[in-house]
Amino acid sequence: MDEYDDSWPWRFMGRIIDLYFLPFICLTGLALNVACLIVFSRRHSHPLVPTLIVLSVCDSLQLLFSLFVLFLPALHDHLEMDRFGLVAQIAYIATGTLAGGLLASNCASIWTMCYVTIQRHQAIVQPLSTVNTDKSLSKAVLPLIGIAIMALLFNAPVWFQYSWSIFRVEGTSRWLLIHQPSTLWKNDDYRFIMHKIFYPIAVYLIPLILVSVLNMRMLSYIALRRIQSVGHSRRMARERRSTYLLISIVVLFFLCHTGGLIIRFVDHQKYENSACFIFLKDLVNVLFNVNSFANPMLYFFFTKQFKDLRTHWATNWTSSAHKNLLKTMPSCKSASSL
Repeated sequence: MDEYDDSWPWRFMGRIIDLYFLPFICLTGLALNVACLIVFSRRHSHPLVPTLIVLSVCDSLQLLFSLFVLFLPALHDHLEMDRFGLVAQIAYIATGTLAGGLLASNCASIWTMCYVTIQRHQAIVQPLSTVNTDKSLSKAVLPLIGIAIMALLFNAPVWFQYSWSIFRVEGTSRWLLIHQPSTLWKNDDYRFIMHKIFYPIAVYLIPLILVSVLNMRMLSYIALRRIQSVGHSRRMARERRSTYLLISIVVLFFLCHTGGLIIRFVDHQKYENSACFIFLKDLVNVLFNVNSFANPMLYFFFTKQFKDLRTHWATNWTSSAHKNLLKTMPSCKSASSL
């Protein structure tokens, strides 16, 4: 009874978050990001499109991996399924193989934001420096591929935090592939350097300072720039929208990921069995996915792709209605002549 009291209401709230909110956010966000990819793949005029494609891919992977790394273990735990059943086996394999990819997608997202912010800052504040720049698709994609590789390498140690073994279920002929914390994960120096120095600095501190300073400079430059023509005014308005988009994405990222930064400084070994701490970890994981779920909405409000698409649909609908009207006109004329 005391154990139940200690876990109330954290266990109950964690169940609601894990079994209902998390899958809804992941599945809905995955559908929204796939829709964004379809839209962006047909529009290449805006300089932010390659970056938005990469961000949508990262968000899609994060939402997909979360279903296996976060939802399946929670489902197995809350529904008290067979410890050695199929769901348990899939959960073991998923957490051991996809956890690194989940963190890598987070790193790739924020580092991509840093790259595109530097790129847009140079194009706005020093436009002459980009006149002779090669604008081919390969030149635009190669840095983004490099960022993805760097994110994978940075999170490569995550895959070595698990020690794999084959476990035979006692009294049966079943075998289970399981993993346990490796000696690397148990090393205090590794956890301190990786979780409290490298990760906070590389994924939070440096990107936050860099993106904030450059975006503020871009907005100040656009506000002080003298408008020379109607075309120049439209270009400045487009750049202002792009800057607001970058700022909104970064602000949302840090709002949803700050909890993950704070929880890295908590002694996990001391509080790992605390119901309150487990709930806080579940909440942090859900907020990670809320970020990926909400990004397509920011794209909708701040990019012209969706506006152009709505105009395109409206134009097609109007054109079709006009054609149908023209088709009916001869028949009406014939009827009147009769």
